[in-house]
Amino acid sequence: MKAAFITGADRGLGRGFVDFLLQEGYIVFAGVLEKGGDLPQAQNFFPIPLDVTDDVSIELAVMRVLQQTSSLHLLINNAGVNKNTATGNQKDLVSSLPDLDRKLMLKMFEINAVSPLMVTKKFLPLLLDDPSFVINISSDRASFHHQEPGDYKGNYGYRGSKIALTMLTFCSLYDMPKNVKTFAVHPGDVKSAMNSKGTQQPQEQAEKILNITKNWNDKNNGAFLNYDGSLFPL
Repeated sequence: MKAAFITGADRGLGRGFVDFLLQEGYIVFAGVLEKGGDLPQAQNFFPIPLDVTDDVSIELAVMRVLQQTSSLHLLINNAGVNKNTATGNQKDLVSSLPDLDRKLMLKMFEINAVSPLMVTKKFLPLLLDDPSFVINISSDRASFHHQEPGDYKGNYGYRGSKIALTMLTFCSLYDMPKNVKTFAVHPGDVKSAMNSKGTQQPQEQAEKILNITKNWNDKNNGAFLNYDGSLFPL
């Protein structure tokens, strides 16, 4: 039975990955800030407390996974924050040049860019399947070509941290074993707490993203992709 670990797995796209992978028969490990809430009840589902900004918390999560399995097929770095969730809805603090707050900007980069890399570092020894996949959830805001009408001001923190994640995904190719494949991906306009006006359902988008791994092409290793598997222009 294949196994997957997902960060930010209790809502939105993360929950979509959980629900789809359970249907596919995976052992699913769900990294969540707090246990509880409306989580699945299944023998092959394991919620694990995880703060992606805390290395000790990540190491404990690895140990809990190892209690159930010795290898993972998928590591999905989904946890992230946007201009509203990072600031308590004081979005100018990370979106408007005159109002930028250094600590909140660094918080966004820590959660959205640095933490996925650190989670990958800690979980890499478990990615033994051939192939295994590290999927980093990025955003169309990571593209220089993306200009959405009505996008809020500079949106510095979110756009900057997501394009950093895309570059770090590419850089990680230097250290990945041959059996581990990786890509950053724009998940689409997913309806979630971060995007209440989203038009696409989390589980449907999760399935499309995972189809990229089922139809894997090595030319996409380290690339920034759209959810349909096409290259997303930087």
